[in-house]
Amino acid sequence: MSETTTDTASTSTTAASATGAVARLPADRGAWATATAALLGALAMTSCCILPLALVSLGVTGVFIGKLGALYQYHWYFLAVAVAALGLGFWKAYRPLATASCEGGACARPINRALMRGVLWLAAGIVLLATVFPYLTPLLLSY
Repeated sequence: MSETTTDTASTSTTAASATGAVARLPADRGAWATATAALLGALAMTSCCILPLALVSLGVTGVFIGKLGALYQYHWYFLAVAVAALGLGFWKAYRPLATASCEGGACARPINRALMRGVLWLAAGIVLLATVFPYLTPLLLSY
């Protein structure tokens, strides 16, 4: 059984090299890591104000929700980390691809850039909402 698998793998490798197909490189993990860091930074920004409200709205209760307000003193550190991750993520998502990676008609970068850009824009919206929320709360509660 293992001999058949080995023979099949060597045949497909030989066929790919004979046709001149471009080998696919592994996904750009750094780009996805920055997008994930930006999303986590955005969620950390909401941990003091918006996250407890959302959890209570979903029916999640407990003593820990009241303790999340203590994270407000770290709000500006969370903002700095989130903005840095967003900046790096947007740079990686919107930078032009090198022409050497697109030889042969197929790019060697198999990540879905549209999905990564969507995640980054979602994280940017959450960061903006979390930054503006403390200033909008008195206006919303006055009604």
